Amino acid sequence: GYRRVFEEYMRVISQRYPDIRIEGENYLPQPIYRHIASFLSVFKLVLIGLIIVGKDPFAFFGMQAPSIWQWGQENKVNSILASFILKN
Repeated sequence: GYRRVFEEYMRVISQRYPDIRIEGENYLPQPIYRHIASFLSVFKLVLIGLIIVGKDPFAFFGMQAPSIWQWGQENKVNSILASFILKN
């Protein structure tokens, strides 16, 4: 994918401008951002699992389920797609 495109782009630039030195490598994000991304990925999977199973996590904490959760239980396919798209 991206590596092949980068190598092609680098080859074209090197042929055209031989004096330019091109270096490229993957950018590693800061650890806090990696942890946040991992948490959100797990949260998304748990949310999708709860929607599929039909469990109400708010009842576990003695809270009333918000209207968005009730909508998600009534429209499971739409809510799963929405949670997947919003996370990505």
